[in-house]
Amino acid sequence: MEGSTEAGAPVEAGARAVLPPPTARTWRIVRVVSVDVALPDQFPVVTLEDTEASHDRLAFRIGTSEGVALAHAMGGTAAPRPLTHDLFAETLERNGIDVVAVRLTGRIGATYLAELVLVGPIGRSVLSCRPSDGICLALRQRVPAPVLCDERLFTAGVDVPPDDPVPDDPAGNDPVPDDPAGNDPVPDDPAGNDPVPDDPAGNDPAGNLLAG
Repeated sequence: MEGSTEAGAPVEAGARAVLPPPTARTWRIVRVVSVDVALPDQFPVVTLEDTEASHDRLAFRIGTSEGVALAHAMGGTAAPRPLTHDLFAETLERNGIDVVAVRLTGRIGATYLAELVLVGPIGRSVLSCRPSDGICLALRQRVPAPVLCDERLFTAGVDVPPDDPVPDDPAGNDPVPDDPAGNDPVPDDPAGNDPVPDDPAGNDPAGNLLAG
């Protein structure tokens, strides 16, 4: 676990080999085994396990607040007041947006990278995220969304650069599929704007977040 973390809990790493990007990705389904603090380490460590026969494991550090949120999500318990991930999960649900999957896409030095795959009224969106945030949202769904891991991450001690853009599209683009022009307007607004109806100024700080 030494040298494994995510943004917010940096650990210096020495010179590392770098795996070349694949021509096509292979994903493995993983499950969350545990989130623990091993003293004297101050950061929680989340452990993921491959659900296939190999049962390979990945472990990396996350922030303290994210560790608490993930422990609540794993246990299906609710905090006295909604946590940030609870609020975001409910916001997505009320806007008809489903979390399809969380994908761990790469590892640079000590930092793991991930993305959130969403499907809603405007189509499919992919958002970059921290692994802990994505996993918390996946587990907070009414039907938990799968957590996927690029199989290259199971090769220890090497950097795994994520493909950019998302490699599901051979052309390298990831437009919302219902819009051939590659734009992402909210369909109810022909002008392509997304103002909050109650805001005469037409500002919508949350709209870009939901649209991805």
